[in-house]
Amino acid sequence: MGGTLTWRLDSAAVGLIAWLAVGAAGILVPLGGYLLLTRAARRRPASFRVDGPARRFTAPTAPAWVGPWAIVVGWLTGGVAVVERVPGEDRVRLMDTGAVLVVDLVVVALVLVFIGVILWSDRPRLALDPQGVTVRGLFRRTTVRWDRLVPGGPPGTDTRVLVLAEIPDPPGPRAVPRTLPVGRAHVDPVFLAGAVRHYVTAAEHRPAIGTPAELDRLRAALAS
Repeated sequence: MGGTLTWRLDSAAVGLIAWLAVGAAGILVPLGGYLLLTRAARRRPASFRVDGPARRFTAPTAPAWVGPWAIVVGWLTGGVAVVERVPGEDRVRLMDTGAVLVVDLVVVALVLVFIGVILWSDRPRLALDPQGVTVRGLFRRTTVRWDRLVPGGPPGTDTRVLVLAEIPDPPGPRAVPRTLPVGRAHVDPVFLAGAVRHYVTAAEHRPAIGTPAELDRLRAALAS
């Protein structure tokens, strides 16, 4: 995009249009390609992944969140590099100054590595195990135990949060709402809410969580 600043355009209006067009293309082309290529993958499945060794059901990071995030961060990273006009030519190059060039390359490399780690780590954003529900973020983890929840929720209509009814501490006459951020988990919110309701009331099935047979039974129970 920085190259448009070095074009020899006599008209200010044409220069502005060219600058806006290049900037828009830098955003819309990657975003359009992402939306086209990941259309099927962005549909949230009414199921979990089975993590047998860890005895849990998991949901990975939703591509609807990580894809656009990676595109935007990558686009902004391209603007970190300091460029200069090549003398006597209508093109730009990385600023050929030792310290500036090294810092630019290091910053760009670190950001790209960070994006790669986020994309390829595939850390489960949400997990159900025999003990409870766990939501993982980049820097923190929140777990709610089954034995701390009471029947009656969640409604299963919000793709961003899961609202649970939890026994207060110290125990009181009324349950208190507990909200878990699940918008980044790649699972259908209605299916997730139904699974949580099911295990809150059906304690006898919790020990089997994390097995293929239990996932098949859960899907059949929720479908009926």
